[in-house]
Amino acid sequence: SVGSIERRIDTLVAGHTVTGYPALVDEGSTAGLRVFQSAAEQEAAMRGGVIRLLALRVPSPAKYVLEHLSNAEKLTFSQNPHGSVAALIQDCTLAAVDKLTPEALPWTRTEFDALYEQVRAELIDTVFTVTAIVEKVLSSTRRIQKQLKGTTSLALISALNDIRAQLDQLVYPGFVARTGYAQLAQLPRYLAGIERRLEKLPTNVQRDSLSMAVVQGLEDEYDDAVAALVPGRGTPPALAEVRWMIEELRISFFAQELGTARSVSEKRIR
Repeated sequence: SVGSIERRIDTLVAGHTVTGYPALVDEGSTAGLRVFQSAAEQEAAMRGGVIRLLALRVPSPAKYVLEHLSNAEKLTFSQNPHGSVAALIQDCTLAAVDKLTPEALPWTRTEFDALYEQVRAELIDTVFTVTAIVEKVLSSTRRIQKQLKGTTSLALISALNDIRAQLDQLVYPGFVARTGYAQLAQLPRYLAGIERRLEKLPTNVQRDSLSMAVVQGLEDEYDDAVAALVPGRGTPPALAEVRWMIEELRISFFAQELGTARSVSEKRIR
């Protein structure tokens, strides 16, 4: 219990006014309270903290969800990167809470309690919305992995390694909540893009290689920008957005027929 959280705190230190921005933070098994140096950091942390606090307080829908998954979902969910179906459902639940948490976050106990009641009422239906997307993601992932294992051509090795690296960045333990609901809905299209790329690859090696070089150059620059961040501060939303712009660029290069969610180019990403 933290009561109301001030949006801004001014403190006099050695004759100078120091401004701090308090927010809830996601600590994994708990939610904590921390003071940040900027309003942008505060806002980014607060969302994760609110989602974690809601997830800790709301009754777990796991048992009900497990009992009511479709046969296709049960079969697909049995092979997941999380290690167990229960861990995957927990991940889906966190993503569902994310979907139900509005942009206007609660800063008082009254606002939080009102949001909690709304989340509790809508959680189970929302978890099933999430699991339907995740079933598509995992099914596509299995098809891609099978195709990667069945392809041994040395001429394609660079492209196949690039696809493996991309897949590892999209589907991993905890990917559902960490991706966030808004981007999760795009994952089936990104994976469909990989499948289209694999279909075209044997007759498209040179063009694929040129496009891949552009993408990998941008990914290297993105990685450098993330590495240059102050440890513990998290990735600013504007920089995190670049990562998804690169995924859209991959669609425009390798599976243009699927369409991109936004106008994207190498220049715009840079």
